[in-house]
Amino acid sequence: MVAMVTLAKLLGLMYIIPLTRIIHAEGLGIYGQAYNFYIILNTLSTSGFPTAMAKLISERLALKRFGDVEQMYRLTVRIVFVLGVILFVVMWYGAPVYSHLVALKEPAAGASAMTLSIRALSFALLVVPVMSALRGYLQGFQEMEPSAYSQALEQFVRVVAIVVGAYVVVKQGGSIAAGAAAATFGAFVGALAGVVMLIAAVVPLRRDFIRRTRGTKPSESVKRTLYEMYQIGMPVSLGNLVVPFSGLVDSLTVQNLLMFSGYSFASATAAYGILSRQAMQLVQLPLAFAGALGIAILPALAESKALHDKAAIYTRITGTIRSMMFMTLPVAASLLVLAAPIDEIWAGNHDGAVIISSVSFMSIFSSLELISTFLLQGLGKMYRPVRNMMIGVGVKLVFNLTLIPHFHILGAAIATTIGYVVSSTLNVMAVKKYGQVQFSVWRLSAPSTLASIFLCVTLAVGSWAGFHLGNALTHAAFAIASIQILISIGLGGIVYVWLSIVFGAVSGPELARVPLVGRRLSRFVPSKVR
Repeated sequence: MVAMVTLAKLLGLMYIIPLTRIIHAEGLGIYGQAYNFYIILNTLSTSGFPTAMAKLISERLALKRFGDVEQMYRLTVRIVFVLGVILFVVMWYGAPVYSHLVALKEPAAGASAMTLSIRALSFALLVVPVMSALRGYLQGFQEMEPSAYSQALEQFVRVVAIVVGAYVVVKQGGSIAAGAAAATFGAFVGALAGVVMLIAAVVPLRRDFIRRTRGTKPSESVKRTLYEMYQIGMPVSLGNLVVPFSGLVDSLTVQNLLMFSGYSFASATAAYGILSRQAMQLVQLPLAFAGALGIAILPALAESKALHDKAAIYTRITGTIRSMMFMTLPVAASLLVLAAPIDEIWAGNHDGAVIISSVSFMSIFSSLELISTFLLQGLGKMYRPVRNMMIGVGVKLVFNLTLIPHFHILGAAIATTIGYVVSSTLNVMAVKKYGQVQFSVWRLSAPSTLASIFLCVTLAVGSWAGFHLGNALTHAAFAIASIQILISIGLGGIVYVWLSIVFGAVSGPELARVPLVGRRLSRFVPSKVR
């Protein structure tokens, strides 16, 4: 399952490379603006339902309340389908209004460029909510594999549809805006493939379940079922809504501020595309590891909290932060030092290298915010991280308005980083308060930070050597950049892991929780840090 989810995330990241070469930075900007609108509505229609369904169905199965399970399934599928249709209509007819709002200086240009992409993307809202309900149903029966496989299939079909659709449209003489619209339509195609696989898994499961439980009646009212789903799903929905809301803030401010600073619509859209669909996508790498760590630690921390085991609470909190820093800091170092060759591979130019370097610091604080959110949820504080994240978004908005007129798109990257610094700091303070523990994030991360400083030097040397070796072998920029990255990452990985062990950056048990590579590496690491 972990492999399938990881594959899905990698596919969701790597499609940017061919797509950038097809629709360029301007097309990515249009694509990103459409997605920011879609993600808000998608989160409203799906977020919280899988979690609530999985928990409530598993509880009712354990209590043999089979009628309540069937009632919950039928009720949820109907609700999410109706909600999806309503939000589809909102997105379809709201597309021209949203397009005007993100390009106030040139509303006609915004409407002509973005409306088609937004409407093409809106069709996904007819499918994705139902898909989320089916995943929640399967998870309630502890059937995790179909959900994981469907995610991988959805991403694979989506990526193929995005790249092929955009390529065909542009190759046939279509505009950049038309190519972006074809790309956004890929979300609907991918979701359709995912929901077909889920239906194929749900139908036999339900057939067997109904046969075995025929004649059972629900023991609770529809109102009670809805209330319990609300109680569980609402905190999850609010938490998941903050990041899309942050993206919406960027949509409504970044491009407008750039245009009022003298950018044309096309250049402002291209700059936004570099930030949102190139640099920000790379930040998803450390966030994926932080998210996996958070999911793993949440139930364990909740158990320690319920048992009032202060020693276990302290160990799990500090160990999780140490593990997160161990994985995040080398990624940040790589983005900082290797921004130019990464951008050459990513986009075929160096236009976004400075932005990629700047978001390297963002990756540290966004990962800390995410992991501390999981820690707070494990401590039973579901709404506190939502409040802190909203404060961070507010700070980001203020700095967007302040910095973008002076530093342009770099100002937006800096503002986002500052917002994450604020929200992650508030989260850590809350973890200390509600966990009743005292620790220093700096001290926990110091060994990994020291190893990362040496890593930066190694990456720089490897990049220099790779550049000269690449130039001796070929004059193709893509090949030279690839050689730079392969040599740098190869040398840097060895140096970083070795120094992390020497400096005691992470213990063996902590490292074992790191997805994919942690268990293998943990055999070479002491069981306790010094």
